[in-house]
Amino acid sequence: MQLIMSITVSRTANILIEAARVLFTRNGYDRTTMSDIAREAKKGRRTLYMHFPSKEILLRRVIEMELEKILDVLRAISEKDIPADRKIMEFVFSRLNNVRHSVFRNGSLRADFTRFYLTIDSIRRKSDKMEINLIRNILLEGREQGLFRYDNAEVMAELIHYSIKGLETPYVRGRIAESVDARTLERHARQIILRGLGMNV
Repeated sequence: MQLIMSITVSRTANILIEAARVLFTRNGYDRTTMSDIAREAKKGRRTLYMHFPSKEILLRRVIEMELEKILDVLRAISEKDIPADRKIMEFVFSRLNNVRHSVFRNGSLRADFTRFYLTIDSIRRKSDKMEINLIRNILLEGREQGLFRYDNAEVMAELIHYSIKGLETPYVRGRIAESVDARTLERHARQIILRGLGMNV
């Protein structure tokens, strides 16, 4: 009985989160009210406030769900049966492209990307360790395959992870190498990353 109640609560929460995401996307965060979200979700205000006492908490859950989707994609890449050099490059660009897709998919929230960046970053600290661990595993695979040469997998994984994070805002805004195409950008990124990992590319 408790499991059924838990599933129902979780389903209701997800409906409310998705309703909030849709309205934040359509109208923007500031122009969306808690009453709007309850109506969109076809739930009572009491139900909404029981799950989420404030709009800010709902925003955090919307962001968390978007980040969980990205993490699922990165996990799938880390489990692929491909050489580690291809895997690390796919990981890096999937990470950047999925963040950009998430920002652009969420319409009006896109304009607030910089404004909410600190909120997003504080939430992401929880997933940083998981992402670093995925990168570390790829680096270890690369060393076992005789592709990568480096001294410390943990340090290299952290450097790669935080370098990707630093690229997000300019990448989302299209400010990295604006005069070159995507293939050229990826080729240069490949040189930086794989040479840093000891490959002759």
